[in-house]
Amino acid sequence: MKILKMLEEIFIPSKKAKTEHVDLKEIDCHRKDNDFVRQFKTAAVGTGYGNPDGSDRQAALKKLKADEKIRLIWDAGRPSNRQIVYLVRSGRTRKLSMADCFGRLNDKVAADVVRWLNRDNITTSARVVKIVGGTRKRPELGCVLELTTYS
Repeated sequence: MKILKMLEEIFIPSKKAKTEHVDLKEIDCHRKDNDFVRQFKTAAVGTGYGNPDGSDRQAALKKLKADEKIRLIWDAGRPSNRQIVYLVRSGRTRKLSMADCFGRLNDKVAADVVRWLNRDNITTSARVVKIVGGTRKRPELGCVLELTTYS
């Protein structure tokens, strides 16, 4: 059976197992002092969609609490000019799990964060300010973040 599968992959290109290389890098910032460059608030986007592994972002949002630190994960392997920075709950372990991803930064803020990191050597930390939604009028949860940049 394995030989038949291998032959199909060789002679029928559509039967080839598709693998996708993902190059994720954490934007790591552990500073807690008040010597920051800039501090601003932004909303998480894409909270209503599912993650690539099939996990639910709304389930991860339900576990978030105000003032919780958020990990910023940059998808550095994207061939396009569009930068993506995923928002991931800080778990008890340092292991990155896609089930802890609850959204991403909007395109402009993500491009700024990546540019600051690469060009200006400025790191960014994020924390949850408040969770919005979850009501009868607006059942989908959302999140407001506070981003702080350090040089």
